[in-house]
Amino acid sequence: MSDKLIHSEKTYTFLWLFFIAELVVFFLVAFFLFHPPLNPSSPQTQNTVYIAFLYFSYLSVIIAVPASYKIYDIKKKQARKKADAEQKAEIYFMTQLIIYAIFEFSAIITLIAYFLNKMYEPLYMFGIIFIALLLKKPSLKKFIEEKEAQTAFLLPEDETLENTENKYQEKNKHNTNT
Repeated sequence: MSDKLIHSEKTYTFLWLFFIAELVVFFLVAFFLFHPPLNPSSPQTQNTVYIAFLYFSYLSVIIAVPASYKIYDIKKKQARKKADAEQKAEIYFMTQLIIYAIFEFSAIITLIAYFLNKMYEPLYMFGIIFIALLLKKPSLKKFIEEKEAQTAFLLPEDETLENTENKYQEKNKHNTNT
């Protein structure tokens, strides 16, 4: 990889660490400094708008985590079609920013739901977002990697997909002739 790509990857690793630190600070401030008095009453007695926001925060987390992994896979397939490493890196960095934005949005929504509803459950969803962000550590090398894992897993090293298809066709011809 070129020096420019290495520098860019370090920048995005720093950005990833910054987002993790920022989420930790948000959580600590929300939990310890602005801790709302918890409401022992059931959600049915609370404001309907607050309950709707609570469910919206749950929905945002449920959609954000699988969507971020799906976006990553789609962009990785697009990057495989590009020949230049610079173009692949550009796709990768844009993908990382989109994923970070999705996670940040969901995390902020869950913290707001925590304040509005005065319940611990949104903090559990915040934890899911935090863990998902931890698992999305940037790796440009893995993203640019050309070898497809599925093909490598299914076939022995000395066989290619064409050789396997040719052997199958020859075997079928032999079976139909007899």
